[in-house]
Amino acid sequence: MNLTNNPPENNLTSKRKLWLPIILVLLVIVAVVLFFTSRKKSTVTKIAYTEEQLPAIKVVVTNGCGYEHLAADFALALKDKNIEVVSLAETPKPIYDKTIIVVRKGDNEDLERLKKMTGIQRWTSAYNEFFNAAFEIIVGRDYEQFITH
Repeated sequence: MNLTNNPPENNLTSKRKLWLPIILVLLVIVAVVLFFTSRKKSTVTKIAYTEEQLPAIKVVVTNGCGYEHLAADFALALKDKNIEVVSLAETPKPIYDKTIIVVRKGDNEDLERLKKMTGIQRWTSAYNEFFNAAFEIIVGRDYEQFITH
């Protein structure tokens, strides 16, 4: 008896022959549904709010150069912006030549908003969850370029 002359046997049962196309059709349907639902999510537009619709950014204004009443004057210049000054302070040593934003517990979106509203581009992070504001603005000797008259 020669094994190579025999036709190949079909080992798939009739139930298996039935289930294979059904499974393939279901997989195609799932793939199509996932494709279209992922496209809908990407086309959803982000709502753009105006600055007046967003909550005020809380800041502490700190006099960093030692000029008298500078923190209060700077806070007064911020009154027409969407910035809430929660307190005024003085640095222990008046060594700041440049005005800087210190991120205490704020996020990047609020930092970008604050930079846009004040014009201050320098910033650093010093996270402190117990600080009473999201940001601190340390006013340096270059304060005049950030105070609009």
